[in-house]
Formats: sequence, structure tokens, C-alpha cells
Amino acid sequence: MRLHFPAGTRGQPGKKLRHHTIAIRGIVLKIFDWFELSRLFLLQTLPPGTHGQTKCSLPMPPRNVILSPDRSGKDPNPMIAAGSPDYLALCSLVLSSVGIPHAYGPRRDGLTVDEEFAEAARHHLEQYFEENEGWPERPPPYQPARFSSNPPTLLIIGALALFFWVTGPWQDDVAWFARGAIDSTAILDNGEWWRLVTALTLHADQAHLIGNCIIGGFIVHLLGRTTGYGLSLLLLVACGSLGNLLNIITRDEAHLSVGFSTSIFAAIGLLSGMQVLAGQLKGFRNLLVPLGAGAALLAMLGVGGERTDLGAHFFGFLSGVGAGMLIRHMDLVRLANRPGRQLSLFTLALLSIIVSWEMAIGP
Repeated sequence: MRLHFPAGTRGQPGKKLRHHTIAIRGIVLKIFDWFELSRLFLLQTLPPGTHGQTKCSLPMPPRNVILSPDRSGKDPNPMIAAGSPDYLALCSLVLSSVGIPHAYGPRRDGLTVDEEFAEAARHHLEQYFEENEGWPERPPPYQPARFSSNPPTLLIIGALALFFWVTGPWQDDVAWFARGAIDSTAILDNGEWWRLVTALTLHADQAHLIGNCIIGGFIVHLLGRTTGYGLSLLLLVACGSLGNLLNIITRDEAHLSVGFSTSIFAAIGLLSGMQVLAGQLKGFRNLLVPLGAGAALLAMLGVGGERTDLGAHFFGFLSGVGAGMLIRHMDLVRLANRPGRQLSLFTLALLSIIVSWEMAIGP
């Protein structure tokens, strides 16, 4: 390696090198201090389970580690705090935030300040630990993803596309639509409840089908990763059917509709509802954020189009929110995660669709 020295330093590089070495050493120490403060901050903000160190909210040490300042004037740089490196880094962060100059002791086992700032430094440290005692509250236990395998999303979406190839677009004289579409009169007056399920598998035209497959595919896939493929399909059928029922109950006039979109917005509601009870209910924000996110998706995706059934989308979302909160409260995802139960729930959902269509087209 070749060294280059500035002009005028040839023949006496040793003195310049010592100055450069001291400056570089100071910069390195500053960098290490910055990384130490950053590490401490991350340890306090990460949830339990993502690191193996914190067992309490903040490292609240005994009170005697904040030392009373020396009033005798013998020590121009009295030690104001002593303790572990993490504790001293936290104290350094507090003093830096209020602009009090300070330094670590010779062995980095204490924190020293100028005599004129000793009383103020002690006051700020005591005030900080008093105000932050027990904060932040411990978040809910870290829950790793329960279902890492991919749910059969393509199978579900492919089945909808294949069934549309069989039924074709909506025509009043086609038996699939005449007997399987939502018809408020037939359901409420004649008790043809199976239409609440069969209508979820029908689509009015190709644009209707493609929209539900593209948008719904991502949401259905996310729900399957969250609750498991069996429970997710059963929830899609149940909440979609409930949304269809609520939609026709609240209408005064006769109503006809088809489409899987009721289940799609039910899936959005399910994800939002499960998130509402994911943390401690300490404020209105914990309720507003997940519900607001779901409502925003409802507004962006569920109100466009001349023939859009706004009521079905809204009540599907509402049904999903209620079901999601119930699932989180009763921890049904954990119960459904036992061996064989996802397959049983998936089979039950398929049977409900098959039985509904058998009752619709049967003699």
C-alpha cells in the first residue's frame, strides 16, 4: 500500500499520523455510541419474541444508580449515573435529548457531567424514569404464521371460472340463474334459502367474473394464509350467505343478484375484525385503524359500476367483521389448526355448496 502525505509533511509523517489516528479514533467511538443507542432503542420497540433479551417493558434499574451530584466542588466532572452499559446508553440518550454535555467514565461504568450541569442532569434522569415507569405496555405475545403452506387459491378461483364456462352469462331463461340467483321473493316468501349459497358461484358476465377473480384472488389467498384453507373457505361461504340474507332483508322491493363479491368483502371484514382484537383495547385507535382500513377497501373496490350491489358488499363486509372478532375472541384459528380439521372444514364447505345446488336444480 502506498501512502500519500500532504505537501510540507515529507520527512516528518509521524506527527501528522498521530493526529489523524486520534481523530479517527474519536470518530469510531462516536459511531459505536450511535450503534449502541440504536440497539437499545430497537430492543425497546420490538415486540416480544423477535429478540431474546427483554422480559419487561423498559430496563427500569434500582433508583440508587442515579447518583447525587457532588456539591463539595472537589470533582469538576462528578459521576451522575452508574450501572450496566444498556442503562448508561439510555441515560446518555436522555441527556443528549435535553442538550446536557456528558461523557462515560474511564471504564465506561459511569456517566459524568460538568459540575454546573450535575443537578439538572439528575433531575432530568429521575423525571424520565418516573414518567416512563411501566411504559410501553407489553404488546400481545408474538404469534408466528400458523399456516406457511400455500392455500388452494387457484383451485377456488379456477372453479369459479370453470363454473362460469358451464353456466354462461346471466340469462333469465337459463336454469342455473332461474333457480340459483338471489331472488328476495323466493327466499323470504318461499323459503328457498339455498339461493344464498348458490348465488355466490354465479356471475353475470365475463367482466364480472374477471374482476372478482383478480381482486378476490389476493384477498382469499391472504385469508387462507391467516386462518387455514379449510376454515377460510367455510367462512367465505357462511359470511357471504349471511351478507346476502341481510341485504335482501333490509330492502323493501324485490331484488335479484349474483356474484362472489359478497364473499370477497366478507373476507376483508374477516381480516379487519380479527385485527381489532389482536391487541389490548386501550383506546379508540385500536378499533379505528383496522376497521378504517377495511372500510377504505370497501370504498375503493365496492362502489364502482352501474350494476354494483352496494348492499351486498356492505353487509358482506359487516358480516365478516363480526365473524372475525368472534374468531379472534374464541381463538378458533388455533382450534382449527389441529391435525385433520382443515381438511374436514374444507370438505364441509364444499358439501354445503353441492347440497345447495342439488336442492336448487333437483326435482
